[in-house]
Amino acid sequence: MGQPRSKAQLAKTALKLALLKYNPIGMQAKLIIAGSALAVVLLLIFTAGLFSMFSSSDDSSSGVGVGMGPASVTPEVAQYREAISSELAKYNMEGQTELLLALMMQESGGKGNDPMQASESKCGSVGCITSPDESITYGVQHFVSVFESTGEDIKLTLQSYNFGSGFIDYVLKNGGSYTKELAIAFSQLQYQKLAHTGIYKCSRPEAIKHNACYGDIGYVDAVLKYLPSASMGNSDMIAGDFASPVSNELRVTSKYGWRNIGAGPEHHDGIDLGCSEADSIHSIKAGTIVYAGTYGGYGNVVTIQHAANSFSTYAHLSRIGVQVNQKVESGNQVGMCGDTGRSFGSHLHFEIKTQMWGGYMDPAPFLFKEA
Repeated sequence: MGQPRSKAQLAKTALKLALLKYNPIGMQAKLIIAGSALAVVLLLIFTAGLFSMFSSSDDSSSGVGVGMGPASVTPEVAQYREAISSELAKYNMEGQTELLLALMMQESGGKGNDPMQASESKCGSVGCITSPDESITYGVQHFVSVFESTGEDIKLTLQSYNFGSGFIDYVLKNGGSYTKELAIAFSQLQYQKLAHTGIYKCSRPEAIKHNACYGDIGYVDAVLKYLPSASMGNSDMIAGDFASPVSNELRVTSKYGWRNIGAGPEHHDGIDLGCSEADSIHSIKAGTIVYAGTYGGYGNVVTIQHAANSFSTYAHLSRIGVQVNQKVESGNQVGMCGDTGRSFGSHLHFEIKTQMWGGYMDPAPFLFKEA
């Protein structure tokens, strides 16, 4: 068999065939037909190139679209990047390194001898793992096992890492893929069975609301928030022109992301905007008040739902001026700037997110236009 022809040779042959086939026709027709044939060949070559480009894939990148890009983690977690990648390489899954760093960030923040909290997967009880290397070995092994059992559904994998493999069976019997509603229902079911043990306690307001205190129903969002790219491209997130959330000039006093304000590294889920107690706080967009009250470190806080997956939160208020279920328009006042909750001076803690208690995004790009 002869050598394969180059793209140029294919195009030249097609041109000759077109001219020979239509030799009786006038020169103008010949040129038109020849040009058409050449265009077809070039289109085929281009299409083949595109197919080759998109069909070439890395098996380790299963679940593309969730957890891509570097994880936003503390140095305590980042130090294990190479160890996690090496362990994943045994399963040809190095592409999940950043996702597992995010998982470790949620599990332990990189602290302790079992940073992946893998003791239960190894021996069924807490505390049997005594070194980070052992934790990574069993943590990765457990992740891979769950990942394969879920058919490489990353969200189902994450929630099952938290709930246990019983959640996989539950999901397969109820639609076959992860949803937040299924996580809540499973947690409710398990909590009803195990509440008498006193082991399980609700750690999120959302869990208290649903009486879903088995495991962490917000685990998927909690892990993915450490992967900034996982939050991007959401067609339901807030978009368009905003009213300013503060009546005074916009001034950021603390950015979104990792910071240390005295108690060790912590993730700041919003931005702080400078204001005084004489300044009013306003809704950035029309919506419905879904939370208006006091909550932990937020102090007096208001959360507004703008669309199915679009929320904004205004915290540390000195006074709340709205109530739950109230409709507000863009620019309506919702309260006054304050210093309530875990605060060190009057300011507004402002969040933009895709869920009421999760899916946090950096608000700055939404509020400040690029120069």
